[in-house]
Amino acid sequence: MTLRLRDVKPLVLTMLLAMPLSIVHAAPASKEKDAKQNVDTDSIISTISASERTRPFPVGEKTAYFTNIKDGDQVKSPFRVAFAVTGMGVAPVAAGSIANTGHHHILIDMPMPADIKAPIPFDKPGEYAHQHYKHFGGGETEALLDLPPGKHSLRLLFADFKHVPYYITSKEVNVVVLEKSK
Repeated sequence: MTLRLRDVKPLVLTMLLAMPLSIVHAAPASKEKDAKQNVDTDSIISTISASERTRPFPVGEKTAYFTNIKDGDQVKSPFRVAFAVTGMGVAPVAAGSIANTGHHHILIDMPMPADIKAPIPFDKPGEYAHQHYKHFGGGETEALLDLPPGKHSLRLLFADFKHVPYYITSKEVNVVVLEKSK
C-alpha cells in the first residue's frame, strides 16, 4: 500500500481531531534572569507529550519558547535546544495546510524578517556563515546546534507549511558558547 500526499492530509487531520482534549504544557522559561551558569542541555527533555505537540489549538495565547535554555546560559557546542509552542499545534510540512498548525524555525544571530508575507529563507548546508535560519519542517521540537565559541542570539519563529511566518515568536535568548576543552 502506498500513501500519496493527498491521502495523508485527511489521515493526519483525522488523527489530530481524535486525540484527547486535555491540555498540558510546560510553562515558558522564567522571565527573571538568573546568574550565568553552564547548562547540560543533553539531560533536559521536553515535558510536552507528542499528543500535546501535534493537536491544533483553536484559541488562547500563542507563543513559542525554549524549554531548556534561558537568556545568559553558557553552553558547550554542540548543544541541544528543546522548544515548544502554545496556542498552536506542531505538524510536519508534508501534512499540508491544517488549521492552527505549523512548524518551528530558529533564527540564529538574525533579526526578525522584515517582510511578513515572504517565506523564511533557507540556509546553505554546512556553512556556518549561512547558519541563520534553521527549519524544522518535520515537526521537530528539539535540535542539536553546533555553533562556534562566542555570544549568539536565538529566537524561535513559528510558520505555516509554506514557511510563511505566523509571527508567533519566542523572546530572544542570548547564549555564550564556550571554547571546547582540549
